[in-house]
Amino acid sequence: MNDVGALALVLLLACCPYSLVQAEASEPKAKKFFTLGAAVGYHDVDSDDSADPHVNGYTYALLVGYDWSRYVGVDAELMRMNRGSDVNVFGRRLSFGADAVGLSARIQWPLDDSFSAYLRLGAAALELDSPEVPEGTLDESWVRPMYGGGVRGDYWFADFVSYGKLDDLYLDQVRAGLMMRF
Repeated sequence: MNDVGALALVLLLACCPYSLVQAEASEPKAKKFFTLGAAVGYHDVDSDDSADPHVNGYTYALLVGYDWSRYVGVDAELMRMNRGSDVNVFGRRLSFGADAVGLSARIQWPLDDSFSAYLRLGAAALELDSPEVPEGTLDESWVRPMYGGGVRGDYWFADFVSYGKLDDLYLDQVRAGLMMRF
């Protein structure tokens, strides 16, 4: 073996424990958790002008998630935002309902062994049910960023999710649900 090969072998052996420690720290938690959940909630559609009518309705969601570690997780969800009752204020009408499919990442902060707070960031595809607003009709489908935050226990969660601005309307929802881990 020449001097360069011997030096490379010595460096490799010296760095090997450090590499193993780094690999161990960066690998996901040994117990990976899949989650399956369902939620009910409340959605709110508002405009920039508080004098404009707004509509509220109920939200239903099914979620499938994967906790990569105690600190990172991903969720896929299917939501139904029921058409809120039509509002007619001074001859203006606002009506809204939608189906959405979302994919988001969660950054979690464990507060104890069975309770954590999290932030969510992702995207959602919304298909609107012929919405009517004072200025006319909105587009029928959107792909929007979704963001929010919440808290999770071992078998429950509660969160706030926002889809930002659709034309001149803001769409937000608050929901709570139950989940199973396996």
